[in-house]
Amino acid sequence: MTPIEASGPSTTPSRGWRALSLVATLAACALLGIVIAYALWKLLAPPQVHVPPSEPDDPAGVLLASGLFSRGAPPSRSLDVPQALPGDARLLGVFAESGDRGYALFRLSSGPKLVAAGQEIAPGAMLGAVHTDGIVVREATGDRSISLRNAQGKSTVIAAAQSDKASAAKNACAPPAGFKGQIVALNAELMNGLITQPDSWRALLDPSNGALVVRDESGFAAMLGLKRGDRIEQANGIALSTADDVIGAVLRPLASNQPVRVTGSRDGQARELWLRNTAC
Repeated sequence: MTPIEASGPSTTPSRGWRALSLVATLAACALLGIVIAYALWKLLAPPQVHVPPSEPDDPAGVLLASGLFSRGAPPSRSLDVPQALPGDARLLGVFAESGDRGYALFRLSSGPKLVAAGQEIAPGAMLGAVHTDGIVVREATGDRSISLRNAQGKSTVIAAAQSDKASAAKNACAPPAGFKGQIVALNAELMNGLITQPDSWRALLDPSNGALVVRDESGFAAMLGLKRGDRIEQANGIALSTADDVIGAVLRPLASNQPVRVTGSRDGQARELWLRNTAC
């Protein structure tokens, strides 16, 4: 008699479940190994050393430097800003025109330089204005006045009380009433230089019919505001017929602190200049 086989689901796990069980077992072993390793590291590692931060030698200085108590305050500006005009620059003379215009003659390390108002004297320094007694230099730090009597560029200090002699000398240097020409102030050093080096300006003048005619507008002629073709006839009433007459009638009196009134003409129109020493 043939035995009857029982039917129903098989109790043997499938191959997929066996693989999943193996993976789970390996993961559990790995996690256990990590836990054991961490425990051993904590147990056997050297103790942790805590180094406290060093305190500053000057706690108050650190607080001030941090800016904690100066928030909102404008940053301080340095007062030691160098001036653009070189310290060895010297103002030798000015030719003042109306409206703060004109020319100024400087002695720089590179030599004499004639500058018109609005032009650059040196990099960063511009001639802002020309007055009869000085100039205004415009720099990045602001405007500053330079007096003809002070080569260092400081403001001229006028004494509250002047002696009668000083007042009389000042009045003698001023142009007469009704004078409408240009006033030119020149440094005595410049005058002495022109006297000792006449070739530097003789070529600017040509004798013509008992007067001198300007042939070049550069150099000393431009300093005096003269133009090509201008006639220079007299200096303090003395006729100027040759270039050498300029030394005795113009340059030497100026070097001796005596004003000089120069008369002439331009394009047929009368014209005059009042020349004075800067110390006058």
